[in-house]
Amino acid sequence: MIAKRQTAGRGRKGRPWLSPIGGLYFSIILKPRLGTENAPLLGLLSACAVARSLAAVGVENVRLKWPNDVLIGESKIAGILSEALSIGDETVGLVIGIGVNQNCPISEMPPGLQWPTTSIIDEIGRETSIEYLLCSIVNEIDRLLQILERDSSFAAVLDEWREVSSTLGVRVRIHEEGKTTDGIAKDIGADGALIVETDDGLVNVLLGDVSHLRTRE
Repeated sequence: MIAKRQTAGRGRKGRPWLSPIGGLYFSIILKPRLGTENAPLLGLLSACAVARSLAAVGVENVRLKWPNDVLIGESKIAGILSEALSIGDETVGLVIGIGVNQNCPISEMPPGLQWPTTSIIDEIGRETSIEYLLCSIVNEIDRLLQILERDSSFAAVLDEWREVSSTLGVRVRIHEEGKTTDGIAKDIGADGALIVETDDGLVNVLLGDVSHLRTRE
């Protein structure tokens, strides 16, 4: 499903996602052979696909912030949301929602955005084909799924994510269950969790929010 704009777009934990005309907003349904319990990992896989596709249209220095943000520097250019698709009590697949700020200049966005934001047109100075970018992202997702099913492992996907991560090596703050913890993001686990080294030892973060405190150490 693809939309020209959304009137009630949302991101992780129900946060609003502004979706003006000129962006790319779509959802796809995945039914991976390795099971729908891997929703966090498939979100990371989709982020890798978006990063490669942005680079292919000329966007430079694309980085991924755990778990679902695509950044240029510290400015957000795209986001991914993965949710279970259920029929009755049975989970039958995953819905991956992807939003990309494409041909919508940030100067035309409403003031007071929660996060620094950028767009493809702001980064490369020209409009790009929404249809081309859509096909590129879907093809990249398919490529990574084929690797995943061939290897029966997310190892290659996680390696690709690590290569473009803006989070690993950074001092971060974890917001989880009403408390905050600071530490250094060390790695990504086999389940997609962010592994953070704190004063009390290693912590695996799967559902919390993570904010960057400063650049790599």
